[in-house]
Amino acid sequence: MALLTIAPPALEPVTTAQLISYGHIDANEDASLLAMLISAAREWAEAFCERAFVFQTKRLLMDFFPGYVDFKMAGQRVSSPFVSGSNAVLVGIRYAVALPWPIARSVVNFQYQDENGNIQVMAAGTDFIVDLDSQPARLMPLFGQMWPVARVVANAVQVDYVTGYSGPIMVSVTAGSAVLTSSAGFLQRDVGAPISIPKAADGVAPFVTSILSVDANGVATLAAMAPHSASLVTTTFGTIPMSVQLAILALAATWYEKRVPDNNDVPFGVKALLYPYRDLRL
Repeated sequence: MALLTIAPPALEPVTTAQLISYGHIDANEDASLLAMLISAAREWAEAFCERAFVFQTKRLLMDFFPGYVDFKMAGQRVSSPFVSGSNAVLVGIRYAVALPWPIARSVVNFQYQDENGNIQVMAAGTDFIVDLDSQPARLMPLFGQMWPVARVVANAVQVDYVTGYSGPIMVSVTAGSAVLTSSAGFLQRDVGAPISIPKAADGVAPFVTSILSVDANGVATLAAMAPHSASLVTTTFGTIPMSVQLAILALAATWYEKRVPDNNDVPFGVKALLYPYRDLRL
């Protein structure tokens, strides 16, 4: 079993300018050092919470499809990792693939090695169901069905998915239309979220609005029609909680001041800011 990062974040949740201001740091300090401290603090915060704050692509590797029988009457359980959910038809069998490090935004690839050693790619809606509303997100077989048979080898099942609170996405909109498409696809939880679309106001300035609705295909409808067309422009979407940003700033500033870590290299105040976001599941 493994959880890998195959595409790291394209940006950090706080800037070096914010760190300089927060930590009262000399503006002439080495920018690369400050950037390193921010990245390290963000990585620590994500590991502490077991949650992705900035969009990144994870790869979950499993030796076999999950599922266990819960013998409630006998008080016994035969289990496999990364499982949740149940099926009304297959009573007592829990089978869903739970995607670690929420909140997942999209499934990029889901494949397995069949009994003959061939790679089979599974299609959402045809071979499995994607539940991105739950935390953690879940992948489930179609109603009344079970997972296919995978070859008994290491890491026979692979899931690549994008997870995180915020990050860069590519969007397109047409002048006079409120329909917004994205390479990443939008989710129901994005309804009401603000968004800035570069060059869509007058060809130069950004068009600032919010998402009114999202359909089943991940296409968003904006609260207002775009004055100008914009095709495949990059914008930063989503919001990282302020307490998380503050925790990252505080930790980076602490490491800058201390230089040499000791037993108290992570202040309790940093942990207190992050505790509400820890992914603690029974």
